[in-house]
Amino acid sequence: MANHPITQSPNHPIAIYPYILQPRLREMIWGGQNLARLLDKPIAPDQKIGETWEAWDECVIANGAQRGATLGDLLARDPAAILGADARDNRFPLLFKFIDAQDDLSVQVHPDDAQARALENYPFGKTEAWYILHAEPGARIVHGFKEDVDAARVRAALAANRLPALLASVPVQRGEVVFVPAGTVHAIMRGIVLAEIQENSDLTYRLDDWGRESAQRPLHVEPSLRVLNFARQIDHKISPLAIQRDEFDRRVLIACNYFALERWDLRAPSERLALNDKFNIISVLEGAAEIGSETSRVVASRGQTLVLPARLGAFGIAPRQTPCQLLRIYVPDLRADVIEPLTRAGHRADEIAKLIRA
Repeated sequence: MANHPITQSPNHPIAIYPYILQPRLREMIWGGQNLARLLDKPIAPDQKIGETWEAWDECVIANGAQRGATLGDLLARDPAAILGADARDNRFPLLFKFIDAQDDLSVQVHPDDAQARALENYPFGKTEAWYILHAEPGARIVHGFKEDVDAARVRAALAANRLPALLASVPVQRGEVVFVPAGTVHAIMRGIVLAEIQENSDLTYRLDDWGRESAQRPLHVEPSLRVLNFARQIDHKISPLAIQRDEFDRRVLIACNYFALERWDLRAPSERLALNDKFNIISVLEGAAEIGSETSRVVASRGQTLVLPARLGAFGIAPRQTPCQLLRIYVPDLRADVIEPLTRAGHRADEIAKLIRA
């Protein structure tokens, strides 16, 4: 497939094929070099890259007829072609990223959709989920409060520099899944590399920053207290469920109204996988995969992320370098896309219920 800059007029039909996306590398005070080592990201030796934003509105397409355009450009011209059934507005609904935490991230919380509209006049809050790609021995996250608290108690703990005493500190290992709904106090701590899927929002209220407060990184205590869930966090990790096929294992990691996150382990080619009028984000974690339709196929290697537009209709996928492992992300119809396939695979209703979050 030739790689040419976009030349079509705004009214010209957009070309439909798998879009390989160019990530945005973001330097952070807590970042490092692990995304180069684990995912082949092009990081200079003196850079401390904390995040790579892999798929969202402003991602630039790196291949084919639409090369040089952003997803947002295509959505402005034909949202249904990209989003299909999810084209409720002309905005890409998700943000997918990789995070390398070589120091502790701030303790933070995000508003839900209604709070984002009320407090920030912004359409989306931020519910997210993490898939742990690497964890050094002893690595931990902050995930909720370890007991029921209230605003007064949190405010007093902050004043006394004792907030950590209220927080649930949870050990994590490679392969584990954590769901972080809006309102949950959380922090990714040092020694962790993860994949994060979230609503397309960067609304973050910083409750505490481990003494690193500055004009560049201010705290947002009062907004945080307005959106926090003060109840004790009971469930810290999700138990994935697998659907086995001859060609690949499909492991559903987490599903909610905003997104479904799956890990696929490929063994053999598979064709005519229906998109069901939905876009898919595909990100290769290991090996390389050939992905596409009957008329257009691309090869994606470790660390590359692409979007399959809804109008592609169906796709085929084949491992080109093994072991081949990838993440698949989409906006689900929870019953049709998650509950019914897992039920047919023999999983009990109570197991499935624990996987699906509101």
